[in-house]
Amino acid sequence: MKIKPKIYRTFFFILLLSLATGWILPDSWAQQDSPLPLEDPSITESPDSESEHPSDSSYSETSPADKISSDELNEPVNLTADRMLHLVEKNLVKAEGHVVVTYGARTVKADEIIVNTETGKGQAKGNVVMTAEQGTKFQADKAQFNVKAEKGRLFNVAGKLGDLYYITGEEVTKLSENHYTAEDATLTTCTGEIPDWRIDVSNADVILDDRAWFTGGVFRIKNIPILYIPVGYVPILTERKSGFLAPRVSTSNVDGETIAMTYFWAINQWADATLGADYIERRGIRSHAELRLAPSKTTYTQINGIFLEDNLTQETFWKLDAVHRQELPLGFKLNAKIDQTSKANFNQTFQNQTELRTRRSSDSYATLFRKWDNHSFDVLARYRESEQFTLDESFGILPSVTYKTQPMKLGSLSAYFDQEVSYTNFLFDFDPSVATDVVDTTQRVDFHPSLALPINIAPWLQLTPRVGFRETFYNKEIQVSPAPVIVTRGDSFSREMLDVNVLLEGPKFNRVFLSNDPDSASYKHVIEPRLQYDYIPDLDRNDRAKIRLVDAIDAVEDVNQLSFFLVQRLLRKGGAGSKNSEVMQIARLEISQSYNLDEARGIVIPGSDRRPFSPIRFDLDSQISENFFLNTDFTYDFYTDVMETWNIDTGIKLNQWLMLIFERRERNDQTASILGTLDITLPKGWNGKYSIRYDEFNDTLLEHNTRLTYNDKCMCWGFTIDYIDRNIFTGTLKTNETRVMFSISLKGLGNFDGSRGRSFIHRSF
Repeated sequence: MKIKPKIYRTFFFILLLSLATGWILPDSWAQQDSPLPLEDPSITESPDSESEHPSDSSYSETSPADKISSDELNEPVNLTADRMLHLVEKNLVKAEGHVVVTYGARTVKADEIIVNTETGKGQAKGNVVMTAEQGTKFQADKAQFNVKAEKGRLFNVAGKLGDLYYITGEEVTKLSENHYTAEDATLTTCTGEIPDWRIDVSNADVILDDRAWFTGGVFRIKNIPILYIPVGYVPILTERKSGFLAPRVSTSNVDGETIAMTYFWAINQWADATLGADYIERRGIRSHAELRLAPSKTTYTQINGIFLEDNLTQETFWKLDAVHRQELPLGFKLNAKIDQTSKANFNQTFQNQTELRTRRSSDSYATLFRKWDNHSFDVLARYRESEQFTLDESFGILPSVTYKTQPMKLGSLSAYFDQEVSYTNFLFDFDPSVATDVVDTTQRVDFHPSLALPINIAPWLQLTPRVGFRETFYNKEIQVSPAPVIVTRGDSFSREMLDVNVLLEGPKFNRVFLSNDPDSASYKHVIEPRLQYDYIPDLDRNDRAKIRLVDAIDAVEDVNQLSFFLVQRLLRKGGAGSKNSEVMQIARLEISQSYNLDEARGIVIPGSDRRPFSPIRFDLDSQISENFFLNTDFTYDFYTDVMETWNIDTGIKLNQWLMLIFERRERNDQTASILGTLDITLPKGWNGKYSIRYDEFNDTLLEHNTRLTYNDKCMCWGFTIDYIDRNIFTGTLKTNETRVMFSISLKGLGNFDGSRGRSFIHRSF
């Protein structure tokens, strides 16, 4: 793929525009304080002319480390030096040799200093070092200062503004605690004699935690001039502030070039918003807005909307997302989400995240719930709509109310009681075609109490029988005939059933493996067999045909089976000299299989073979070390000698610079897919990632992404390039898209970020 030359022109135009006009503009302009003159007759008049008369009563020779203070001010001015002369009448001190003047958090060091101990004004020369608030520190040839008034002027300066910015200049003036001006200066966040990037300016006005205005600027990489910036603005912020965010730049063979500009609005301390417009070369202007509210620690709301009249497809794309979380009185909590999108599938067309591009339906919900020690109450409303262009499916739970009691002991008895009661109102769309809607509702009430009685046969063996009763009431029967869709409504009906469960756990076996080295870890291998019997009597076939299967409550089937589980765990605990003595499970293997007693007795469908054993299932989860994990599960049907499912997820860090993650999922004769990520970290700040998603069953490459990242060793600048090649499927139409995204960051200035907040398909440990 060739990137068109105008992309480079666009990129440098945005860089010039952003530096020249400001990426984060201030809310309002504050009136600038004019510098107070530091020259004072009592300071500029050198006492050297009178130093030949040490016997004069106006002078007294002081010893090193002498302290001089002013009774009129809260903080004393402390001065130490190898030699000092004190002009008492004029409150002047001339100090030489390792001179240090301090006033609160501010200090001035020099070879020679003259200071007025009453006003705090002074002059310094020779190896001058001035330290101020917020980490600011300057080195200069000479300086004029006022340690009490927080003002100063330095000449031939090199130093640090706050904790982030490095500055040099012919002259730097401190006007207040956080306000500075500079002439013939440079500004950067990089270290080194020749910084990786810097801005040379004729004049600059800097307010820490706010901004830096400058004129006559030249942006340089290393020592090479890149851009001339007549007037520029640089944010110097640690708190939120209204202004334009860094633009995002990308190019695609489908969309063309994309330039996204966003304005951040800091409304107040608990609310902010972003408003933006994206120029998409072949599609038009895509507008978007996001509002975030956090009025308290227990309440948060976020609303996000996007709209586009697409010139390419002539479709209208829009998307509305909102989330709300709030803690209410009486211990209740509210969680809500709005997830709505246009029929022209916005996610499939514009989103870069795989999980959004491939999803089939939107999902909006609201839940109000509260938990007590052993019971809970939950009200849920949910509505789902198809995002597939050719379907108009919808499904609603409007609402579902559930009250659940966790197993609780019945007085002094050894028995435990639990129950769940729920009411649900379902909304069905029986015709998935776009042309028509056939909508109906049905209500369901379900009550399911149960009683369990754990019996300790031995310390290593426990038997727990459990008996439950289920009553389910439906307000009407709904039957649907094939197209053209015909819905038949019947009378209300109910379903009653018992369910029995008996669980035998044990005997448990374990063995501990210890090392002769007390600092080494110890290991414990645990074997836990379980035997479980489940019984639900057969339900009348006519009653079963009346029920529309929605969830597990509706789908209850008759059961008469015995299940076997063999669980093995490997635990690790740090040795006596280890910093971590916590017990961790590093591996778990479960083998399970069930045996259908009805089918074993010959109660089977006529004409079919008896196969009482279910496929055997193996499930392994492990992370033996921080640098390796392996999770796999598969089911094997020994009647047909076929692996029905096989999933594997593994990752390895060979060392600090190479990582590999591989994931494969297969269902026999139905699906098979591969997802992999290779991560390489190279010396001197380079990192590369390559991820691929492949449909093995259909022999189709779905997408592959490459990311190259560089970060300077002092982390003052870096860049990221994302290359994405993917296939987009719209019904039977297949489109190939190639997209390139640019992200350049200059620490302290901002980012050109083409991939902000997007994880794509890359995985990591």
